[in-house]
Amino acid sequence: MREKHAFVYSTRNELLIAFGYRTYKQYLKSDEWKAIRQRVFQQYSECICCDRAAEVVHHVKYDSATLLGLHTLNLAPLCRSCHERMEIDESGEKGSLARANTLMLDMARKKNPKQEWLLRFYRDRKPWKSKRQVDNSARKAAWHRRTEEKQEVPRDYAGVFWIRARRR
Repeated sequence: MREKHAFVYSTRNELLIAFGYRTYKQYLKSDEWKAIRQRVFQQYSECICCDRAAEVVHHVKYDSATLLGLHTLNLAPLCRSCHERMEIDESGEKGSLARANTLMLDMARKKNPKQEWLLRFYRDRKPWKSKRQVDNSARKAAWHRRTEEKQEVPRDYAGVFWIRARRR
């Protein structure tokens, strides 16, 4: 991964650590992610870029609400080949998230500019909550989930990077 793309992924990793996951791989193996993924597949069963069945869920954006499954606006159902085509650049390395998203949206518009996922993405992305509201609701939901699970190891939701930056 190139150095210039590292910020997006380090931000994602800090959020995941704050939510109690050591790595992104651990998050992807969690029951929480499996439930989020299943919800996306129930809404959209086929790839938004081609006519094949969706096998992968792509994160368009790594924010608190998306990672915790509070909303699925920034989760795109894709087949494996479309996902690899957008994620891997010409040199065989993982490209930037912005490049992947641009390719994905272009491919989706070529398939069908009036498909349900694309219309919803463009319609609903602006009026959603502010970053502060997203973070507060994500922390609250995660806290309730933790108390319901009665986990022995408490998670630190106050360690989210933008909150820590304000406290200094």
